[in-house]
This record gives sequence, structure tokens and C-alpha cells, in this order.
Amino acid sequence: MKKLILIKVVLSIFFTLYANSTNIRQARAIGIFDENGNGENIQHIRKTKNDYNGTCFTKVSVFGNFYYTTPNVYIGNSKGYLQKEESIFNKNKIKIGTTLLYKHYNVTNGYIKVSIDNKTYDSKVFVK
Repeated sequence: MKKLILIKVVLSIFFTLYANSTNIRQARAIGIFDENGNGENIQHIRKTKNDYNGTCFTKVSVFGNFYYTTPNVYIGNSKGYLQKEESIFNKNKIKIGTTLLYKHYNVTNGYIKVSIDNKTYDSKVFVK
């Protein structure tokens, strides 16, 4: 009886740890847009060309599985709220990642920060 209880405890701990794990290879901010749909690609730049004060949108690509956690995206002190999620598939129709669209309110300026489980994946682009 004691062995059965011990096995149940060990299995529940194992499945709890496995369920909360992530397998993320990359998470990058790839675009920023204003309310009118005007935007720019921010993959290989350090500073945006346009001003994005007020309300704006950011597009983030995450390669890997993040299961039950949601990536956090900030522009300075403005937190992004998830609006849309699309899967990314390879040529064999296997899911390899996800594209996420976030909406930010009251943006002034600051760096775009993409983090998952308190681990920062991207924070190099400064938004005017």
C-alpha cells in the first residue's frame, strides 16, 4: 500500500513538472504597426523610423512550444494584450511555431521586451 502511494506521488510530481515545461528555441518581435495599419519590419534594426505614440500593435514570432504560458510583451512600461494567435507550419505541415499579435495602449517610447517565464528573448529595438 505504501509503495502504491509513493508511486502516485512520484508520478504526479513528474507530470506536473512536465506540464509546466517549455521548449522554446526563439521568440522575436518582427513588426510594429499603428492603429491605421502603417508599420515597419523591426527584425534587423535597433530603432524604429516612425513614432508609435498612443495605441500600437506588435507582432511576435515564437518558435517552439510554450504550452500553458503566455509570452509577455512590453514597450517601455506599456504592457501588450494578446489579440490574435496563428500557427506556423513547415513544408511537411508540422507546427513549428506561433505568430502572436499584441495591442499596446498609452505607448510613449522605450524598448520592446519579449519574455516568457521571466526569461527575456528579445529587447533590442527602441520604439520612438
